[in-house]
Amino acid sequence: MVQAIQRVTREQEGAAAVEFAIVSIVLILLLTGIVQFGFTFFQYLEIVHAAREGARWASLGLEDGSVTNTDTVKGRVATAAPGLTPGLTNDQIDISRVTVGGQPAVTVHIEYSSPIFVPLIGDIVGGTGFALESAATLRVE
Repeated sequence: MVQAIQRVTREQEGAAAVEFAIVSIVLILLLTGIVQFGFTFFQYLEIVHAAREGARWASLGLEDGSVTNTDTVKGRVATAAPGLTPGLTNDQIDISRVTVGGQPAVTVHIEYSSPIFVPLIGDIVGGTGFALESAATLRVE
């Protein structure tokens, strides 16, 4: 009887290490996914804020300009999103004059590709980034 118990305990000595190795893969994948999601969500909030800020400045009648000049709408949009890496470019920002309910308005539309910095996540989703976009429309005062 004692020999049978000793044999069973000897056969299970490495079982905990093997189980931990299997579970740790899932835990690491989950952790890196949470980190990537948090980073992408942060960048989405940055472009939402930048679009609103750009629409606010465009509704005041400023010229569209470029991201290098902070006195223009595109420059204000770029400076309103300091957390974006890489930063916004002129091609990613679209400013259009529209009419909403008979009133003149302006729409600022931003398209941005949030990079994937976790290699494992990039292999799973099969891409180099997540396409993010936001638009804001305000009446021209």
